[in-house]
Amino acid sequence: MKNIILLSAILFYSQVLFAQDFVAELLLGANFSQVDGDQLGGYNKLGANIGIQINREVKEDWDLAFELRYSMKGAKKVQDQDNPSPTLKLSYDYLEVPLLIKYQGFEKITPYSGLSVGVNVINERDDNGFIGEETNLDFMEYGFHLGGTYHVTEKLGLDLRHTFSLLSIRNSPSLTNGPRLFGRNGWYNRLFTIGIIYDLER
Repeated sequence: MKNIILLSAILFYSQVLFAQDFVAELLLGANFSQVDGDQLGGYNKLGANIGIQINREVKEDWDLAFELRYSMKGAKKVQDQDNPSPTLKLSYDYLEVPLLIKYQGFEKITPYSGLSVGVNVINERDDNGFIGEETNLDFMEYGFHLGGTYHVTEKLGLDLRHTFSLLSIRNSPSLTNGPRLFGRNGWYNRLFTIGIIYDLER
């Protein structure tokens, strides 16, 4: 029930923004993700990242952007062909709402950064063919985004973004020898997103 209420609130908020005089952009990209702390390592999990961005100028050269994104995150164990081992793939899909500040003072490049809140909608752990859910995975995720857009034309841009979780996404006892982020043990989504942005207004 709480999932339905939260998603309904997000969708209602997005409809309110659409009703305003904002500039809308379509987002389509690919995630290359890992989970810091799972002891796998490497941006080996490929997933889709799609959504829409609403922009509004708040002062000269500065825009505020609201996004609604579906983002496929997780991690994947890479196999050594000379020494095969059990496979492992973590698939965590999120519906997330980033709020970004964008600098428009450059002619071709728009850098930006911001924060997001997301809800987990798919939680799947494929452990050598045995599929189940990751235990103790948090329903909510809070993230930080840093990236930039290169404007190929007035309507089309190429986008590169780095995103990571601010808090551990898994509520479980810490590993004494596990990787640390900012001095803490835990699991943290981390990913690079490469994509295109298409302006729907111009």
